[in-house]
Amino acid sequence: MKRRGVLGAAALAVSAGLTLAATAGGITASFATGSPVPGSQGTDTALPNTASRVTVSGRGRFSSLRISVNQTEKLANQAVSITWTGGEPTVQGPGRFAANFMQIFQCWGDDDAAIPDNPGPPPEQCVQGAVGGNYNGPPAGVYPNVLATSRVIFRSDWAGYDPTVGFTDSRTTNVWRPFRSVTGDVVNVHANPNFNPAIVGGNYWLNSYFNEITTNEIAGATTDAQGNGADLFQLNTGNQSTGLGCGQRVQPVEGGGKKVPQCWIVVVPRGTAAEENAGTPFGGARPEQFGVATSPLSPLVWANRIAIPLSFNPVDSPCDIRKQDRRIAGSEVALTAIGSWQPALCTGGGLPPFSYATIGDDAARGQLANPVEGSPGLVVVSRPLASGTYDTTKPIVYAPLTASGLVVGFNVERVPKVDAPQEEQELAGVRVATMKLTPRLIAKLLTQSYVRSVAINGEIPSFSWLADNALHLGTDPDFLQFNPEFALLQNSSPRNFSGMQLPSGPSDAAKQLWNYVLDDPEAKSWLSGVPDPWGMKVNPVYAADVVLNPSGVAFGEPVPNSFPKSDPYCYQAPSLGSVVPAPLCGTEWLPYTGGLMNGAQITRAAADGARVEFNIYAATPADAWKREGPQLAGYRSMLTLTDTPSAFQYGLQTAWLSRPGDNGESRRFIAPTNDALVAGVAAMAPGEEPTFLEPKLSTPAPDAYPLTTLTYAAISPLAISTAARADYAAFLKYAAEQGQQAGLALGDLPPGYVPLSETLKAQATEAAAKVLSMRAPPGGGGGGFFTTTIPETLDSTVPDTSIPTSSTAAAIGTSVPETSLALGGAERPLTPGTSLGSSRLTALVLLALLVGSGLAAALTSRETLIPAVRRRLPSRWVEQ
Repeated sequence: MKRRGVLGAAALAVSAGLTLAATAGGITASFATGSPVPGSQGTDTALPNTASRVTVSGRGRFSSLRISVNQTEKLANQAVSITWTGGEPTVQGPGRFAANFMQIFQCWGDDDAAIPDNPGPPPEQCVQGAVGGNYNGPPAGVYPNVLATSRVIFRSDWAGYDPTVGFTDSRTTNVWRPFRSVTGDVVNVHANPNFNPAIVGGNYWLNSYFNEITTNEIAGATTDAQGNGADLFQLNTGNQSTGLGCGQRVQPVEGGGKKVPQCWIVVVPRGTAAEENAGTPFGGARPEQFGVATSPLSPLVWANRIAIPLSFNPVDSPCDIRKQDRRIAGSEVALTAIGSWQPALCTGGGLPPFSYATIGDDAARGQLANPVEGSPGLVVVSRPLASGTYDTTKPIVYAPLTASGLVVGFNVERVPKVDAPQEEQELAGVRVATMKLTPRLIAKLLTQSYVRSVAINGEIPSFSWLADNALHLGTDPDFLQFNPEFALLQNSSPRNFSGMQLPSGPSDAAKQLWNYVLDDPEAKSWLSGVPDPWGMKVNPVYAADVVLNPSGVAFGEPVPNSFPKSDPYCYQAPSLGSVVPAPLCGTEWLPYTGGLMNGAQITRAAADGARVEFNIYAATPADAWKREGPQLAGYRSMLTLTDTPSAFQYGLQTAWLSRPGDNGESRRFIAPTNDALVAGVAAMAPGEEPTFLEPKLSTPAPDAYPLTTLTYAAISPLAISTAARADYAAFLKYAAEQGQQAGLALGDLPPGYVPLSETLKAQATEAAAKVLSMRAPPGGGGGGFFTTTIPETLDSTVPDTSIPTSSTAAAIGTSVPETSLALGGAERPLTPGTSLGSSRLTALVLLALLVGSGLAAALTSRETLIPAVRRRLPSRWVEQ
């Protein structure tokens, strides 16, 4: 089947009767209802080009092919866009990938000189072959032929067998392409041919460097009828893929020492079955009946590979870990920015390392108000400390830090219904680019109110309130009125489309989202028990009506600051002999994430690791439920609450939102563009604390993105040492100046944030000076405070490699009092010139530190690691 060309979102929107408007606040949309139009949700999900965009040509029979990557320098663990032109349309039958498709991998290594016109790595050094790395193998029809996804490059009983190429497994006829890690370890055989799932112990997949969960390979990517194609590729650093080591100084060199390995994206174009299967039993009289059935790492196929070199930002910290670190803790919304700034701050040795721990905002405020030994000297929050919660003899100084947004990120690939128009069938597997959500729709996703959010393991509880409720978001008429193309689609993962990936624990972000919902009359009415126009009701445990809520307490009073999973239903699986499986409840059915960034990672990979797959071989109750594997390519469907930096980093699409109270037929939906975020900041106003802006959703601001988020640094200067004040002031000054310069390099403001306004930057600079100059009133106690004169300019650049630790205060350009109070005994009073010691070891950014946060999982290396599991596509997953 041939596929039509990929249209831009704007062109498809016009054909669907969608009105787009570019305004001062970004992109808004209003809808005229009508029949669903194929492709009307948009198909262009490519990331913007950068200055390092590269285009490389194919060779030989692929000489017309042009492969482009939107970014090849200053890379991190992130998504990049790979696009191509000049290809042959993908042929389907047998399966989706019978001929003319792309396979894409990440590799490491110096040029092997095999292809002078296109330097690249050897095939042994690529992460490939794990898509089918489970006992059942890849599902038939979803991926290319099993051999086309594997590292088996030949078989010893085929004509032409060469024992010098690859590694022959003497237990079978398989000839494997070994994997060589950057440290020199070699894995010859990748799968255990003697594995038996009925026997406890043992592993089918033998490569510890990557598996079906952690691999980032694209086993098959489609070329459309015009010869064009596009896909998003997730790049891994050495933190996520130790076998590649990208960005890390881990590759041994002759004579000792180590270097940072050269890393690559490698695209292997696949042609017809006759061409690709030549020299194998699948290349006989009718090769098309098998489709392409050879490994991309086999010698004849690898000769056509196209390699694109990559340059990563350094992963290794430049900071002197012998120095005393300055601890910062608080909102995850600022994590990506602080992670970028920290290496620049300590370059040259002028400042100590700044460690950052993501903890709940309430916990951060509590640690600032009531410090103990080891408490951070500076915290990051989105709401100020309430009056009466801290010692007023030690005032709090607030400095604006970052501006970004909370978003509903999604990764949805089209699965057309069998009766959908041909134009929709031709878009099978193509990602959805746009989605529109209202506060009421978000309320439904947060409250376990869709049938599939409580129908655990497919068993629907006998709750009367479920009778008229939609199965999941994609079948909800409330959703379809704004997203009509979904009426042509089915969903293969209704569990994940009946709710969102949500972080555990309290946070200002959670409270902001609930305020967005509860400030909307339509959503509040529904939460209070009034059915929507199609009869859908709220799950009573979330009812904002004291009579309806079985707890006897109205939900939403006070506004929640977390995302409870309160539905009581649990599924009890039948016994396995003497083994009684543990109950399967809501927190297992849709598990919490480790945070906003982790939610984006999970959604990009479409793998939430839920223990929902029944294990008939279980020997203990704990083994009865196994982790589910990744959703299948072309069938992905997942939603998450995340932030704009994480959504950009992992290449997620983000929903357009209507503002609370905009409940009319011509309501507007606002995308989280830079302009809309700037407008969102402009719509904020001070609350109880006059120096702290907070969202005011009731303020008329039609172009403002409603979930715009500001973070502030909060510090109590009189509660910490002189040296600590100097260091934290330097941090604030950097954040207000160089830290607001958007870019991709370490030290820049990462994509997904918008620079602070000049007014907010001036406030932050003034706060940095105030941190240094604040003095207690004469005689101590209350009665007011005074500071030294704040300079008009802070006349030094931070970091400055010439600034020694003993004169950090000079970077701010004002004097520092020589005495101060110790932080809960953690620091002794220091004067400028006193050395900071090396009593604690610090990392670049302590992403895994959990201090009173309630997070379910640490963000170690910004990733949650999930064991490999088996994967198949049960028929029950595909429903209308």
